[in-house]
Formats: sequence, C-alpha cells, structure tokens
Amino acid sequence: AASFRASTHFHDLASLHDLAQSMTWFNRMTEHWVVPQRLDLEQHVRRAGLQLVQTGTFGPQFYGLADDDSVDRGWVGMPLIGIDANLELIRDLIPRLQAAGVLVVGQMSMSWHYGDHEADKGLFGNWRRLWDQYLPGDMPCPSAEQAQQLADDGTLRRWPIPGRPYYAYAGCMCNPHWLAMLAAMLEKAIELGVDGINVHHNFENFCPCDFCRTELSAWLTTAFTEDERVSLFGTSELQDLDPRHARQEAPGDLRQRLAHEVQRAVHHRRKAAFDEVFINKGRQLKPDLLLAQWYHKYDFGPGDERSLLPPELWAHDEDYIWYSQGGNKGASDIAHGYVADMGLPARFVHAAGQGRPFVINKYDSKRLRLSIAEAAANHFAGPAFHWTQDADESFALEDYTAPVYRYQRFLADQARLIHPAEPWSQIGLVYPRRGELVADMSCTDALRRLGRLLEDDHQFFDMLLDHQITESDLREYRLLILADVARLNDAEIACLRSFVDAGGRLLCSGTTAQLNVDGSTREIPALPPAPGVEWLDDVPVDLESFELKPDINLPRVPDLGDDAFGQQFLAQVSTLLDNTGPQTDAPWWVRIRAWMPTAGDSVVLHWVNYRQIEDSQIEVPRPTDPLHIHCPLPAASQTVDRVQWLFPEGNEPVALPHQITEDSSGGKAVEFTVPRLIVYGLAVIHLQQDGS
Repeated sequence: AASFRASTHFHDLASLHDLAQSMTWFNRMTEHWVVPQRLDLEQHVRRAGLQLVQTGTFGPQFYGLADDDSVDRGWVGMPLIGIDANLELIRDLIPRLQAAGVLVVGQMSMSWHYGDHEADKGLFGNWRRLWDQYLPGDMPCPSAEQAQQLADDGTLRRWPIPGRPYYAYAGCMCNPHWLAMLAAMLEKAIELGVDGINVHHNFENFCPCDFCRTELSAWLTTAFTEDERVSLFGTSELQDLDPRHARQEAPGDLRQRLAHEVQRAVHHRRKAAFDEVFINKGRQLKPDLLLAQWYHKYDFGPGDERSLLPPELWAHDEDYIWYSQGGNKGASDIAHGYVADMGLPARFVHAAGQGRPFVINKYDSKRLRLSIAEAAANHFAGPAFHWTQDADESFALEDYTAPVYRYQRFLADQARLIHPAEPWSQIGLVYPRRGELVADMSCTDALRRLGRLLEDDHQFFDMLLDHQITESDLREYRLLILADVARLNDAEIACLRSFVDAGGRLLCSGTTAQLNVDGSTREIPALPPAPGVEWLDDVPVDLESFELKPDINLPRVPDLGDDAFGQQFLAQVSTLLDNTGPQTDAPWWVRIRAWMPTAGDSVVLHWVNYRQIEDSQIEVPRPTDPLHIHCPLPAASQTVDRVQWLFPEGNEPVALPHQITEDSSGGKAVEFTVPRLIVYGLAVIHLQQDGS
C-alpha cells in the first residue's frame, strides 16, 4: 500500500523573512483591537506561554480621534483619552510584554478613518498639530483634505456608518501625501518599540483624483489594445478622462473585461502601496519588522482583497497571514448542519502561504476553547476574540481567562507534538486558484461541497493549489480530487497522467481540465475516463437555506442519510482508496486532523468537538461518548509502540490500549478508543520500525 503523505514539497521556509529573526511560526497569540485595561496582558503572556500579542492602533484612526472624549475608544483603538496618555501607556507596556517573552504587533489602518472635515473633526482638525508634536519628518501637505479619496463629483468621499463616529473617509492609496503620512505613523510606531504591524482597512478602490487616473490609465493602456481603448472610451488616450468607466455604447464583453481589469489593477496597486510604506520604508527602519495584512475571505468564497494577485505577489514578504471570517462564524446550529468550522480555509491558507503562520479570525466571543482548539488542529493561531469587556462590569473576568489560559498553556506544553509537523494525508484536494484570478465567483462551489463531505467523513486530506501540481510530489497521495479545476496547463496535465501511471487515482468533476490557462477551450478532453481516472456526476451545490440569526441565512447541509450524492461520493472515495482510509464512529460534528511531527516517530491526531449547548451565555461543551478509530499507519515497515491521549483538562497522558491489523496488501492499521472528547485532544501514535 502506498504511504500517506507527509508533505514537504512547497514548505521552503528558508525563503521567508524570519519572524523577528528567531521565530518562524507561532500558534499562541492574543489580539485586542484596544489595549485592554481590566485584563493583564503581561500575566496572560507568562501564564499561557504566548508567542505574539497584537494590540492597539497606531494609524490615522488613533491620531484622528484619541483626543476626542465623545468617541467610544473602540473606534480610537487605544483605551485612554488623549494622544499623549496613550503613547505613554504603550511606551511602557511594549517592553514589559517583550521582557515576558512575546513579540508585540501593532495595528494600523491603510485607508479608513473617521471624522468630519467641515467640522474639523478627526485628522482634519488635528493635522498641523500632529506634525508639530508627534509625527517625524515634514508635513506632506498643508491639510488632511489633500490626501483623501474623492467622490465622483470631486468633493471628498465620505459616508456615514451607523454606530460609528462622524463620517468614514478613505485616504487615497495612490496619493503620495497619504502614503507619506502612513510612513510617518509607522516610523513613530517603530520608535515606540513595536516588533511589527498588521495593516487593516486596506480594501479601497481607485477614485477620480489625478493620482488614481494616472495609475489606472497606465495599467489599462497595457491591458487593452489601441482599438479596444477606442471602443471602450472613444479615444486611445486615457489621461484626460476617468478610466474607471466605459462609455455606454461600448460592447458588453469589453465592459465586463474592463471591470475585471480595474479590480485587478486595484489589487496590484494595494500591494504596491503596502510595499512602498511597510516593506520598503518599514524594513529600512527596522529590518526584522513583522508584517501582515488583515484581509477577509468570507464563507470560503474565491474573492478577497488580494485574490487577483498572481502567486509571486500573493502575501509576498508578509510574515503571517490574516483572514477574518465575519460575525456569523461565532455560532453553531448543529440541527441544520452548521458548526462554522474553518478546516477548508485553513487548508487553503496553509498551502497558499507555504507553511507560514496564519490567523483565521472568527469574532467568536463565546466558544473560546473551541476557537483555540480548531486553530491548533489546523496549524494556525486562534486569537480568541477582540477584548471588548473593559466597560462591562457584569462580565466575569475568569470566564475569559480560565478557558483561554488553560488551552493556550496546553499548546505550549505540547509544542513538540504540534510544530514542526506536516499534514498527513491520503487525499489531495486541488484548489482552483486560476479561477480566483479571473474572478470566477463560482469556481469553489464544488470544492466546498466535496470538502465538507470529506470533513464529515473524517478523511485525512489536505489542499494544494492548481499551480502547485508541478511543484508537488504527487506520488505521496493515494487520491487527488479536482472539483471544477478548469484551467490547467500541459505540464500539469502531464503530471496528473504520470501520477495515474504510477498507481495514483484521480476523481474529477464538472469543468476540470476543460480550459487552458489563458481560458481557451481544450478541444480534446485532457483527462478522459480511464483506469485510475474517474468522474463524478454533477456536484449539487444549490442547497436549501436556514436562518442562523435574524437576516442571516446560510446553506443547510443535508444529513448524510438523506444525501444520495454525498453517499455516492464517499463510497467512490472509499473504493479509490482501496478501503484503507480511516474508519471511526465519531459523529460529523467531531473533526479529526492528522499531522506528522518532522521527527517522523509519531502521528498526532487532533480531535475537535464542535457540539455545545448553543443557547448558553458562556461556552458549555457537550462531551462525546467514547470514540473508536481504525487508523492506517504511514508505512508497512512501521508498528506502534504505544498510543497516548492528551487533553487540556487532563493532568497526565492517558495510555490507550490498541491493536494492530493488516490488510490483504500488507498495509497496517492501529485501532484504539478515545475515552471521551470534551472539546480538544491529541491522540499520539508513537511509531517504531518493525523489529526495533
């Protein structure tokens, strides 16, 4: 039997910027938008063994509103009244946290801020004072108005957001005055002692200002021929018009292409502006500056603020990756098949980020243990949630500290079992990254449906992107699943055929391999049905919806007993794996993720139980009954020395009785029973070579 996969093919961390030159990975952190006052961060670091604290804001939202005592401190991003008071607070706190053994990362808006230019609120009233008293360098322009995005009528772009102060404004990412201001604020943050910056609110578009028009005109001149520009705009010269909009009589296909090119240019410009300020300026001032961008990938869709960047630019030079998931990920509804799990997004980011540390933020204010457990099981860092309880005297501090400290301390104590490690998988699920690049908003629909079925069936799988097919040792998989992976090149097709010739299996669906990379149609099927290549019937992706919360409707995943397609798919997977996959009686709301520490002497199964009392005020898990598993071993030459069960609520490892079985092809498996699962636990299968 072929061995399971312990992937190493694209995890070359040597090419990455080291985190603070001493740490390349973390999974124990906390994030607080506002520096907490009731919660002792230094104590949290020491008791939980944290590696990174991300807290406080150091950008335009802070400098615009810190002196305004009428504004809730949540929009300021610092807890005290006054710029001076907050700078004194943070200047004292940062070295104390660092002395406790943690890296300190601040937060800074790339664009959004709040104020009212007509009433001199926010940056507009503070502008000259900032440069006189706080920010280094020369004032880039006489007023904050000159650095803002414009509306289509040439006035300052602003809009009200219910519950937020004054108006929201956006600094212009093409405007050198705005970028100079950000660079000065970054220099001040570095002078205050931060180890890094996570850049947020960086999802703006081009505006009609001269800077944006120049930038976009140059892009579109390259993207379209002279005749196409004439058809779109009535002229091939774009400098004197607003190139965001085509004339009404332009052909529909060209208008659609223009809309895509404008968005592609936005993503590239956003990256260029980030690089100019934070990569070039920031790392000139502090070579080991940690950097991340706070982006959003909701419901594992194919669109986010950098999804149109090619692989060589995607998160390039960023030390960790951050994706927020939206407020509906902080609740479950098991009756409707919803647990808000992040297994699929985590697999994507792990593959796309080439093993870099990453954060998936779910804004989960109740399921604290679950958030940390899910993150650990999927090799990322769970931040718990934004601390917003300073003003809530009814909130019991121990409701936060007791579960969070215990679970993070458990991760610290078991660090050698968690990292470094590689995902241990039989199945590779291929992500259609090129569909993302052309903004095909349905390109992940089939992948999400099949991935959820694999999760529910407790299969061991990970993810690789379509362009990584040629970079991977595919022979280490038993099965590759390509769900509507439409755009493949000839080298990738050849790799897939070689994989099949070597005994691997392919399971394809829908549009897979129908297109070349440029979008042109392949006239001859590239992967016709053949021994080792099977095709699914159409993957049903239109599901009934249910109401999770008022005005929040989500797809309802059908029970497997009522899902004929799901039953057929999982039976096909089992057959293609020669019935050697894991077998367990764990319910679907339990997730199992397998990792192999790089020492190679163990396999660690991370178990996560998502079932809780859903209408409780605090997290109340509903533990499972004992769970049995039949788990294949990595290689026929290995056997099991012992199996241990470790969980955060336990004091010592529990020895689990086990037995070894062998199938007709010589493959081995271990069987054992986990006593019960509260929220999280590690089943550690200690391996040894036969005869040793």
